[in-house]
Amino acid sequence: MNKLNQDPGYATLAELAAYWRMPSKRAARELARTLGLRRVRGKFPWFAIWQAERLAPPPKKRWDELKHPHLTTTDLAELLGESERSARRRDHAKPDAGFPDPVPIRKKPKLWRASQVNAWCAGLPVPVYRVKSRLEQVTVTETPKASSKADFNGFDPYAQKRFAAKPNRKMTASTANGKTDEHP
Repeated sequence: MNKLNQDPGYATLAELAAYWRMPSKRAARELARTLGLRRVRGKFPWFAIWQAERLAPPPKKRWDELKHPHLTTTDLAELLGESERSARRRDHAKPDAGFPDPVPIRKKPKLWRASQVNAWCAGLPVPVYRVKSRLEQVTVTETPKASSKADFNGFDPYAQKRFAAKPNRKMTASTANGKTDEHP
């Protein structure tokens, strides 16, 4: 199996600037750095770009349509035949539930996926791209370690109240520190 069938490839810095509709390569590089993208041999992997846009790895049939440059509010206004102000407000006042959401990589300027907007304008079903779930984003190193009460050796100010309310227990130095000794 050759390499072309295994991954969608890489984007150069110029392609990334055009994809995100950035004014310069430097601005695209700064946004890539902010999103945590790393270069591989001077290029950015498409899977990493889509992961930064909070997309799950797409199927092979969606790779080409996801590589099209995003639309800005100016492009959206021109495509829909309305003012830029109306285009900016499209995500708040949607004409119907099928209108696509903007890409969540930054607040301004808003960007939309070209394939979704073109499908909506043509009256076709809007392609839905699977969003990476919160559970998939959490790594093993980010999970907090569970603490057990057996490891606690400090002073417990409520130990006396707890044990005084229960019969058949005798308060000792170890029970004041969180350990229990039951005496009949």
